[in-house]
Amino acid sequence: MKAVLLLRALFVSVPASAQSLGPAPYLVLTVGSSLDLATTLHALHTVPGAVEGNPLLNHGGDAGLIAGKVASTAALLFVMRQTALKGHPKLASVIGYVGGAVLTGVAMRNAQVGR
Repeated sequence: MKAVLLLRALFVSVPASAQSLGPAPYLVLTVGSSLDLATTLHALHTVPGAVEGNPLLNHGGDAGLIAGKVASTAALLFVMRQTALKGHPKLASVIGYVGGAVLTGVAMRNAQVGR
């Protein structure tokens, strides 16, 4: 629900140039990040000795991991929006699609570890 509200806030009073970007790159990034978070939490709770590999996110337990992931995703979404507003919608799309693809790859790796 929070992700939907965040995406909705991104499109409030956005000029046409940024709106032409469309929701797809934002959604791809958000879904990739969500998959990474879900598979990370699953692996941490089911695989003996599993630890978060990102040193910036391995403090504070589950709450710290979730807060860090939400904050980093929100920051990337903000960067995408600002990039599109400054007249670079293609670059903003690349950030969204590549970021989402990389995070989906990380989630796939996490899922293999969690087996």
